[in-house]
Amino acid sequence: MVKQIMIWVTNGPDDPEKAVLPFIIANAGFVHDAKVYVMLAGAGVWLAKKGVAEHVNCCKWRLQDLLNKFLESGGELIVCSPCLQERDMSEEELIDGARIGAAVEVLQIASECDVVLTF
Repeated sequence: MVKQIMIWVTNGPDDPEKAVLPFIIANAGFVHDAKVYVMLAGAGVWLAKKGVAEHVNCCKWRLQDLLNKFLESGGELIVCSPCLQERDMSEEELIDGARIGAAVEVLQIASECDVVLTF
């Protein structure tokens, strides 16, 4: 059984389908009581900016709802520090529940996960 999952997200609000799908998968991980990490990198960091998720929808899925459920279920949302800097974003602009991380931490977490997915 899967105990830890990492999902690496590099798509932002300009591609709603690829922005929403990782959070559908992430929330499914809680059905099996897995620890789920979502790492936002590249354009994916925009998804953690306050006010963005509420405008990202795909089919019947609203990113804001999926993101809220993910965080409420104990998911860890990690935002790439260099990717934030590249986009002139600050930690204060991030949603509650998001935290900043970098490559060394991501590699450590990924090495401990049973499954690593990328979107």
